[in-house]
Amino acid sequence: MQEIQRLATISLAQVLGGKNLDHALTDARGQAKGQLTDHQRASLQDVGYGVLRHHTEIERVLQQLFTKRKPDPPLDSLLMVAAYQLLHTRVAHHAVVSHAVEVAALLGGSGAKGFVNGVLRNLLRQREMLLQYAHATPEGRFSHPKWWIDKVMAQYPERWEAMLNEAQTHPPMTLRVNRRNSSREQYQARLKLAGIESAPVGVEGLVLKEPVNIRLLPGFDHGDVSVQDASAQYAVEFFALHPNQRVLDACAAPGGKTGHILERGKALELLALDKDSGRIKKTEANLRRLNVMAQCVATDAGDLKSWWDGRPFDRVLLDAPCSGSGVVRRHPDIKWLRRPEDIPALVFAQERLLEALWQVVQRGGRLVYATCSIFREENQGQAEAFLQKHTDARQLSIDDPIFHQGQIYPDYDHDGFFYAIFQKV
Repeated sequence: MQEIQRLATISLAQVLGGKNLDHALTDARGQAKGQLTDHQRASLQDVGYGVLRHHTEIERVLQQLFTKRKPDPPLDSLLMVAAYQLLHTRVAHHAVVSHAVEVAALLGGSGAKGFVNGVLRNLLRQREMLLQYAHATPEGRFSHPKWWIDKVMAQYPERWEAMLNEAQTHPPMTLRVNRRNSSREQYQARLKLAGIESAPVGVEGLVLKEPVNIRLLPGFDHGDVSVQDASAQYAVEFFALHPNQRVLDACAAPGGKTGHILERGKALELLALDKDSGRIKKTEANLRRLNVMAQCVATDAGDLKSWWDGRPFDRVLLDAPCSGSGVVRRHPDIKWLRRPEDIPALVFAQERLLEALWQVVQRGGRLVYATCSIFREENQGQAEAFLQKHTDARQLSIDDPIFHQGQIYPDYDHDGFFYAIFQKV
């Protein structure tokens, strides 16, 4: 556990300095003393994600225990790691404290040992009182920035608490069954034989009772199944694909929806774009695993001159860059890295892409606009503004009870997502 606390402290300090959590965890694993076991890697990820999921609560608990000022880095991060383990895991308390004391000596010298020991033992003694204080404000109770809470409260006055609570939960592992290779029922039976319990969700999804390593999923390497949230699986449903259509996936990486389109379509001519060349390579790798093909190009989809040959597309998917406010349970660093001023900039970028890509849609064709956001200005607001500008656009209705004016509210089975289907008339 000592090594996990040390590595988690390193990664947390990097995230609080502005680094993406997954990249910080990758860097931390590279500094491990020896090869990490699968259990250690899972523990490191749990701690890294958990601290950021409950960041403000933990911060306010610890604030009450500092007799003077907050300790300097990296001891502040170490204390947050240990506090998370004491408050939100089943790890033995004595082990958490003793190992944290030893890590403190490594990071801050022998003088830090007594300080860390005292803070953590006081936390255990005063736990309930400290949590009551921390939860006295929405920021401490929900561990989100104030501006974020205020926005959700204003936009969803009847649902804001449920939405913020859902963002604090551990997400399930959801699979998408490749119907080219088998039915959902057949694959579920294969999972059961492998000792993996699951339940159906959506059209071809399965929610696992417990997450597993992808290496344990039958046929994963042969493209029989992919990991994809149930909300993201709706995109292909709204395409109403026909054979031999020309399809554009405008912001494709890492290729989950691209692969899904190709699994469901027949004889499609598909172009996948993404401005990040590294992520385009991931898209190509995912498509190879699924044994499907597409032309993948690293370019800005909004710059038509750089890629468009003038031939229109029957179907266009714009999975637009967004705040990610609907997927913070999967990526809790988003809520600490995102800033209020980012939202208008994202809205502008979305509008730019919509304006450009509408030009490439065939008359009678469809553009499906999607975000993994719950913020209205990126979603309903964007759709309404687009319709006001384009008299040749008709928004198609979505007849599914899970949708509320195109919005999927986050729940156990679904990330927060938004869809709008525009048909060119």
